[in-house]
Amino acid sequence: MTDFETIYIGSEEPDSLDARMLCDERSAYLAAMTGKSAQQSIAYGDLRSIRARFVLARNSMGEAMGCGAIRRQSYNVAEVRLLYVRLQYRGLEATLLSHLEGQARLLGYHVLRLCVTPAERGASRACEARGYRRMSVEPGNRSADRSVWFEKALGDFDTAITPAATGLSSR
Repeated sequence: MTDFETIYIGSEEPDSLDARMLCDERSAYLAAMTGKSAQQSIAYGDLRSIRARFVLARNSMGEAMGCGAIRRQSYNVAEVRLLYVRLQYRGLEATLLSHLEGQARLLGYHVLRLCVTPAERGASRACEARGYRRMSVEPGNRSADRSVWFEKALGDFDTAITPAATGLSSR
């Protein structure tokens, strides 16, 4: 049995040990690839609001494979943050993104946005595979770097977000 046969994705506290380890790994990876740390890029309090989620993906042995979060950008718009998958589990980004889309729908959001740096090729591929469109510029233009913003209108629930359709178990 491989680690990809059983994947559990569930909400966890953003300051749990596994969450902090994954976020630190993500920050170190981005610092090595871009020269800039992502450590101060998010206020973790934003991930504790009623309309936010932080999730971890785990294999059948309980090992943390990756993480992601959504937070409120406006009443109808959520932003994906901290999307990261450990190197040995690359390819899981689209599954995590699908789960976050489902969570965003449940929380009442209509649009999901994601900022991707050039170093985050897996996240870019996941966005394209999941039907996101590239935005010409980020709303509010907070950043002048080469990051790319993606956006997706969240329609009605589809089978792509149910555990039976994705082969995922949620806990």
